[in-house]
Parts: sequence; structure tokens; C-alpha cells
Amino acid sequence: MARKKKVFGIKTVTRISIVGTLKLNKWKSSELDLISSRLGKIRSDIWNEFGSLKAWGISEYEIDKLIRPSKDKYQLPAKLWEATLYDVIGDIHAVQASCVEKILDVLKLKYQRATAKKSVAQHCLESQEWLNHPELCRLVRKYYYRGHTKVSNQIIVKAYDCQTDSNGVVWIRFGGFTHGKTIKIPTTLKDETKCQLRLIKRSGRWEIHHTVEIETAPLRQAGLDIGVDRGHSEIYATSSNDGARFIGTDFGRIQNKESDYRAYKQVKRNKIRSVANKAMEKGNSAKADRINRNNLGHIKWDSREASFKGRIKTLVFTATINLMHDAIKSVAYEGLTEQFTSKARR
Repeated sequence: MARKKKVFGIKTVTRISIVGTLKLNKWKSSELDLISSRLGKIRSDIWNEFGSLKAWGISEYEIDKLIRPSKDKYQLPAKLWEATLYDVIGDIHAVQASCVEKILDVLKLKYQRATAKKSVAQHCLESQEWLNHPELCRLVRKYYYRGHTKVSNQIIVKAYDCQTDSNGVVWIRFGGFTHGKTIKIPTTLKDETKCQLRLIKRSGRWEIHHTVEIETAPLRQAGLDIGVDRGHSEIYATSSNDGARFIGTDFGRIQNKESDYRAYKQVKRNKIRSVANKAMEKGNSAKADRINRNNLGHIKWDSREASFKGRIKTLVFTATINLMHDAIKSVAYEGLTEQFTSKARR
């Protein structure tokens, strides 16, 4: 399979948009859930059958010929079935390539992408010739792990129609189960796109993961060499030649506030859980079920968790951009993750 040629100064990144700027109706929601459930069955079956060494050195087209006769049992549109098939096979091949790279590292060889630069050992590992070499067999058994999956919340969409309405909302449309009836859903995409889409359902809503190309900033050849200290009350404290700035001063306050809230809520939840457990011990299962269903859920908790992580991530990103805003050549910081092997007491 030919790889896309890299362009200097351009890199590909993943962006996330949301499905449903307007509330999806019941038919669209159930249709997406059913499609993702059946595609999850395909993912599981392919990983169970080809997640071992059975697919080693075999191209995705040959695997397609082996699986295609049984595609009717999933009762899915051909385009959705085929997109998920090649996505899963690509994941399996990526795991195999990771194993090859680890083995080459043990052999003191470098993993090469260009065919002309590949070593004999890499050619041997990427085919099935390594089966004739006991040492390579031992390394493959050591570094390759058989894979399985239970992912059933994703839809890969390649063939779709993307249009913008008069209100500036981008809609995507693709075929579903009903012949001649398409699924048309609103999105928060900024512009119309033609790349492959990955729909993922998280916390009750569908996300759209797609790729865009952005320009990379050129490397700075001149500027300050500063030192920074990363802390809890603030994100960065810079050295004197940068003005001894404190960047991201709300970092500790936001974390402390969230930590106090979680401790308070967990105390309340534990008291309610204790009431439910006592009711179950007395045989009042109806009361215990009502408490577990209405008072001990995770919808609001997960939503607040996602919001908190988003605020922290935004704060860190903003502080980092602020740190690098001036003409900075290099940044030095103290690494606290190093493990000291000496047993002497320090």
C-alpha cells in the first residue's frame, strides 16, 4: 500500500467535532447505535481470527478475499463493512510492525520504512520467512501478543456527502440499513471535509474524529535560553533572564477546589451507598435498586470529570504558548522522573 508523501512544513493532526448540533431524532440515534454494535461484532471476529500470527505477512487484500464471502451475516451496508474491515486489518498490521521494530532494536538494527533501505532481517520478519529461523521465532514469541477487542462504539465512514446549510451548519450524509434512505446528521465541523471520518460514541454523544493538515512553525535559531520550574500552585515559574514570571497561577486553585468537591461528594455517596447496602441486607431490594439507579450513577460525575480535564488541559496549553511566545531558543527544566539506582541513603 502506497504511503502518502510527506510535505515539508506540513503535518497531519486529528481534530474532534461533535455530532448533533441539533438533537438527533430517535430513528437516527437508534440507527447509529445498531450500526456501531454490528461493526463491533465485525471487529471482534476479525481480531479473534487474524489477531494471531495467521495474518502475519499477508496483505489486507488477501484477508479481504478470505472474509468477504461471510459478510452477509452481519447485515450491513457494503461500504460501512469494508471501511471497518480495512481499519481493523490496519490496526493488526500496526501491532505486527511494532513487534518487528522491537525485535530489530534487540538486534541493533534500525526499522526502515523505505523498501530499498530495509535490512535482510527486516525483510525476513515482515514476511513469514522468520519461521525458518529459531532465534527469530523466539523473539517473535517474546514480543508479539495476541490481540482481541470489545470495541463496539465506533463507525468508520469513507463514502459520505458533506454539505453546509444556510445557517452555516455542516451536515454529513451516508447510507444506513434502509435501502434508499440515508442518515443525515448535523455536526460542529468548521468546514466541509472529504477525509475518512471516525464516529465514536462517548458519554452519550457521538464525536467525529477527522484529520486536517496544518503548517508547522519553523525552528527558532536565536532567542533566550531560560530555565523553568513546574509547580502545583502555578504551572511555570521562569528564570530571572525571562523576568521571573509566574505563568498559570490558577493551576493549584482549580485543582484544590475540585479535590475538595470530590471529597465532599464521595462522603455523601458513601452514606447513601451504606443505606442501600443495609436495605439489601434486610431484603428490601426494591429500595436498594432505586438508590443505585437514581443516586449512585456516574453520568453527572463523568461529565464533571471531562469538564475538569478540559479546563486543566486548556490552562496548561495556554501557559505553554505564553511561555514560548517570546523569542525563546531553548527551555531547561528539572526532571523529577529519574530513578536513582544507588542504594546509598540520600
